[in-house]
Amino acid sequence: MAKEKPAHEEIQKIVDEIVKLAGEKKKEEIVTADKQKEGIAMPGEQKGQLGTPEKNKEIPHEAQKLIKETVEQRVSDLEGQLKRLQAEFENYKKRTDREKEMLLAGGSAAMIYKLLPFMDEMEVAVEAIHHKASVKDVKTGMEMLSKKLRATLEKEGLSEMKASDESFDPYLHEAVRTVEGESDGKVVEVMKKGYLFRGNVLRHAMVVVSRKKEEKPEAAQEGKKEAEKIQGKNEGNAGGREEKKTTEAKEEGKK
Repeated sequence: MAKEKPAHEEIQKIVDEIVKLAGEKKKEEIVTADKQKEGIAMPGEQKGQLGTPEKNKEIPHEAQKLIKETVEQRVSDLEGQLKRLQAEFENYKKRTDREKEMLLAGGSAAMIYKLLPFMDEMEVAVEAIHHKASVKDVKTGMEMLSKKLRATLEKEGLSEMKASDESFDPYLHEAVRTVEGESDGKVVEVMKKGYLFRGNVLRHAMVVVSRKKEEKPEAAQEGKKEAEKIQGKNEGNAGGREEKKTTEAKEEGKK
């Protein structure tokens, strides 16, 4: 079975043929007008000595008429074929869109089916709470439910994004605020976890980012002066203690 050409190729081929025919027809009209303007005899006419046209045997009038009708019919056929191909292409687009929607719906249905057991277990947990189950039993049941749900989603391709203590990455993280810290551009807190689906970002992690504190020149100068002042005070106290010891030693010698 011969392989059918794509619709867009058929359309382009028809358009090219129409343009070619139209161009040839326009060219013939221009040449005819130029020859008439210059007084050159056209097919079927021959200028004599007295300027009267004479019959020529090149192309009879009936043949010219037939050629014109054939070209016009061919153009009409090509235009009709082009319209049919355009309609077929539109139907093809609609059909593929419907098939795409059906595939997406099928994928959603399959995922929802896998989540139905968790809905059943959630209803059981709610019933247990209404029947005044112990806090310990409810906590244990919720932890088990969370683990099962996570395992099911990870099996489908979901993975948790690592963000805490990582360098801030705008492609993975969304900064909600900054705080002063020892390093610059580090994630110090995760406000909302981010997730990847089969290696692609499904949801960005909302994080708090550290920003290194910058000392102002004035503050640094004041700190330096304060340190020098304290150092001078300490040296003065040390000198006073040495002088006191010397005086006491002299008094002891006199005695």
